[in-house]
Amino acid sequence: MRIILGSGSSRRREILESLGLSLTVITPDVDESRHVDEPPESYVLRILSEKNFFIAEKTHYYGSRLLITADTIVTIDGLILGKPVSRDDAFSMLTGLSGRTHCVITGLSLTVVNNGAPEIHTALEHTMVTFKKLDDRAIGRYLDATEYMDKAGAYAIQQNGDMIVQTVAGSITNVIGFPLRLFYSMLIKSGLEHILTPLCGLK
Repeated sequence: MRIILGSGSSRRREILESLGLSLTVITPDVDESRHVDEPPESYVLRILSEKNFFIAEKTHYYGSRLLITADTIVTIDGLILGKPVSRDDAFSMLTGLSGRTHCVITGLSLTVVNNGAPEIHTALEHTMVTFKKLDDRAIGRYLDATEYMDKAGAYAIQQNGDMIVQTVAGSITNVIGFPLRLFYSMLIKSGLEHILTPLCGLK
C-alpha cells in the first residue's frame, strides 16, 4: 500500500518517517482563508476536507493507497492564530498568549483506497497549552532563539518550548502538528495498524 502524506510540513513528515513509514509527499494547494464568523473547529474540518479532496484528485490513478492529511490551528477567545507575517506580528501573538491557556486543534483525515469506494476517517485532537507569564524581554529572547515564521501561533513547543510553556494538557505531538495517539487509534479503526511497528508511549 502506498502511503501519501498530503502536507508541506517537514515536522509531520519527520514524525511519520520516524515510525518507519515510507512516504510520498504532496503539498495541498488550497485557500486557507477563514470565513466570516466561522468557528475554529468548523474551519479546521473545512480546510481538512479541501486538502483531502486536493490530494485525492492528484492521486486518483494510484493503486491501493492511504492518504494522510492534517491541519493544525492555535485558537484563543474564538480567534485563530495563523503563521506570523513578521517579527512584530509574532511578538503580538506571544504577548496575547502570555500567562494564558489556549487550545491547539488538529484535524486528521485518513483515506483508505483499496478495491472499493474510498473509506474516510476524520477526527479532531485538542490540547490545552498554558504559557508562562512573559515580559517583552522573554518574548524577544524566545524569538531570537527560535524559527517561528512558519509556526501557527508563532511558537514551536519542540524548539525552546521550555522558555515559554508552563503546562501541556493532552497530546504533545498534537502541538507539534501531528497527534500520534489519534493517528494510531484511527489506523486501528481502519484495520491498518500493521503498517507500523509496535509503538510505546504515544503522546
